[in-house]
Amino acid sequence: MKEIEDFFEDYKNAVWQKDATMLLKLYANEVISFDMWDIGYYKTLNEWTPEIENWLSSLGEEKVKVDFEMIKVFKSDINGFASGLVEFQAINIQGAVLRKMKNRITVGFSKFKDGWKVVHQHVSAPVTSENLTAILDL
Repeated sequence: MKEIEDFFEDYKNAVWQKDATMLLKLYANEVISFDMWDIGYYKTLNEWTPEIENWLSSLGEEKVKVDFEMIKVFKSDINGFASGLVEFQAINIQGAVLRKMKNRITVGFSKFKDGWKVVHQHVSAPVTSENLTAILDL
């Protein structure tokens, strides 16, 4: 990525195209990811790669439309971070939304020789105090 802001469009395109290789190129090998699913914490890209590949390959004919909202980017010459909301919509071949969820996202970046890479990603959802369930439609 030439600029941190490129991440959001590149991420959306990679997921829509179900291209795990394109998506994984956005991340540094040393990335730490706090995810919402299954294991929930990955210490390296190698550890996280099978989860990403399984997610995108499991979609069958469905596609996932990703939208980012309220993104704020802060950066220096070599480090930066962004935060906001991310919504995932599963779309069938007729174009209908099958399911969707919205999460909070914080992404940390470092600048390498070949551009910006994600070194930390944290995806979360608030939890209700009443029944301890995630609120996925913010």
